[in-house]
Amino acid sequence: MTLVQPANDGDAWLTDLIGSVHLTPKGEDVALLLTKNPRAAAFMPASQLAKELGVNTATVVRFAQLLGFSGWKEFQLHFRHRYLARVLPSEMARERPAEHWNTPFEAVLHHDIENVQAALSTVDRSVLADVVRTLDGARKTLVISSGSYSAVGHILVHKMNVMGYDARLETRGGIHTITALSTMTEEDCLVAVSFLRLVRHVVVGSKEAQRQGITTVAITDSVFSPLARAATYTLMVPTESISWFQSLTAAVSVVNGLASELHAFGGERVDEAIKRVETLYGDFDVLYERDQR
Repeated sequence: MTLVQPANDGDAWLTDLIGSVHLTPKGEDVALLLTKNPRAAAFMPASQLAKELGVNTATVVRFAQLLGFSGWKEFQLHFRHRYLARVLPSEMARERPAEHWNTPFEAVLHHDIENVQAALSTVDRSVLADVVRTLDGARKTLVISSGSYSAVGHILVHKMNVMGYDARLETRGGIHTITALSTMTEEDCLVAVSFLRLVRHVVVGSKEAQRQGITTVAITDSVFSPLARAATYTLMVPTESISWFQSLTAAVSVVNGLASELHAFGGERVDEAIKRVETLYGDFDVLYERDQR
């Protein structure tokens, strides 16, 4: 599969952000470090960065706030995303700071907990409400993804189907994505799921749907992601891991939350659809009962 490589514009996104504000001389020092030593800036706490520059921690925090973020931690999340997008998966584990947990297993689980906690602030509740209304009102929903990221899409589609919504998942790319898009209208919704090193057909599919006037939803891990820019609505969820792969734990949690909101929004209509599926489970005798020998 073909990956969307970071654009050859270096740190143009950061240059544009900085160019839109007036920095103090100390703020310019922070900006210079970001461009000269992106690896350190991607992982360094605000207090440590301030110490390196000989400024107050408040200076680093104000720099991030001036660029439109709640603070250094939020800015750094997106800055680190841009930095890691240029790193090959085989190199990624070496780029991350060492974890203090005894085993990789413990480190991964603790980091996943942090990602889920972070998702409480990265997912905009007003955007989530818009996505719920869009999915509920859509004639049909197409979810496009690829690789392990498809697990997130599969869970969303399965839950939507059980709740009575017409949703399908397409992961194969190429002609399969093209033909799926060709049957969509402005009454439909496209959900694109991809993270960090984006898969090309997911981004191109979202752009094409948007061009056709189809409402698009991105589930991705940075507001600076090309996928976010190609979407009507973006649910931003952290996917960082301590290893070479992205963690999907927070993304699955967000999809579970989205499905729960959709259930509440749909009310009795959704309840009836779930009951019909429950009846069919019994008719088809698909479950293994505990008292069976």
